Amino acid sequence: MPDVYTKTKRSEIMSHVRNRRTAPEDAVAKILRRFGAKFRRNVGSLPGQPDIMIKENRLLVFVHGCFWHGHPNCTRAKLPKTRSGFWRRKIGGNRERDKRTVRKLRRLGWRVLTVWQCQLRKPERLIAELRRALKC
Repeated sequence: MPDVYTKTKRSEIMSHVRNRRTAPEDAVAKILRRFGAKFRRNVGSLPGQPDIMIKENRLLVFVHGCFWHGHPNCTRAKLPKTRSGFWRRKIGGNRERDKRTVRKLRRLGWRVLTVWQCQLRKPERLIAELRRALKC
């Protein structure tokens, strides 16, 4: 089935999709604020531009959308039926880039935590995981 929008219109729509200060990222930041954690967001000086950096704990948090980062065994990560080859390559490339980024950051001495969008459905589990990561 062809796209219902022209290429120009589709491009305009996609240009409004945010890649920082997203709702899942804001939810994680809100939890961290409750713990009294001091953090910076979208740190461009580190590989992969981590969503959240907690310097005093040497902890970096990436908040990944399940679809865009190919969360295994998640219903939100289901690939579209149209242009499946394109999407398989696109999501696969994102996953490989994420792995390389995590390796680089760990070599630099950072601990890396990935929070998936679907984890926000059960915030009590996420709160416990963040508490363990912060060691508080």
